[in-house]
Amino acid sequence: MILGVIGGMGPLATCNFFEKIIRLTSADRDQEHIHVIIDNNTNIPDRTDFILGKGEDPRTELIRSAMRLELAGADYIAIPCNTAHYFYEDIIKFTKAKVLNMVEETAIYLKKNHREHKNFLLLATKGTYSSQIYKKTFEKHGLNIIVPDNEDRDTIMEWIYGVKSSVFDVTAKDFETLIDKYNHNKDIPAILGCTELSTLAEIIGLSAEYVDPLLILAQRCVEIYSEY
Repeated sequence: MILGVIGGMGPLATCNFFEKIIRLTSADRDQEHIHVIIDNNTNIPDRTDFILGKGEDPRTELIRSAMRLELAGADYIAIPCNTAHYFYEDIIKFTKAKVLNMVEETAIYLKKNHREHKNFLLLATKGTYSSQIYKKTFEKHGLNIIVPDNEDRDTIMEWIYGVKSSVFDVTAKDFETLIDKYNHNKDIPAILGCTELSTLAEIIGLSAEYVDPLLILAQRCVEIYSEY
C-alpha cells in the first residue's frame, strides 16, 4: 500500500506532514513504516492568488502531480494544503488513486470526536475564505464556521507567508490574542486551516486549544494503511 503526497505547498509544511505520518505509525523497524512517495512540486502556482483572480491556474500542476504519483505506484493520495482542496473535484478526474479530502476528513473527525462543539473559528488563507470550502463542507455535517474580520485575515496571511519564507516572528501570545478575540468565553476551538499555521503553532508552542487538519489527515493516512 503506497501513499502519494502532493507536496510543495509549501515545502516546510510538506516536511511537517511527512514527519507526522512517521511519528503516528506504529512500527518497530523501517519495513513496518508506510511506503510514501512525495512529489514536492514547487511549480504549483499560488492557490490563493488564482482564487482571488490575481494569478496563474494551479490545476495543471496539481493534476500532473496526482498523475505522476499514480504512475509511481501510489494507491492513495494526500494533499497537505487546505486551499488546494478548492480544486479537489478537478484533481480526482485524472487519477484512479483514492484522493483524500482534508477538509471533509476534518469535518468527519470533529463531528465524531467533538460533539460538544458546533462552532469553529477558521484561521486560513484568503483563498480558503473566498472559496468557502470549509463553510460548505461543514454545513453538510451540521457544523458552523466563524470567519475573522478583514484586518485579522491580513494578519493571518502575513503569518502564513512568513512561514513560507522561514520567518517566524509571531509569538504564541499574538496567536492566542487573535483566537481569544472571537472566543467570547464560548469555548470555540480554532481550526488551523492552513498547513503553514500548523507548522507555526508547533514552532512557537501554541497552547490554546486548536484543531489541526494536517494532523487529522496524517492520522487518516495511517489508518488506511493499517486497515489494508
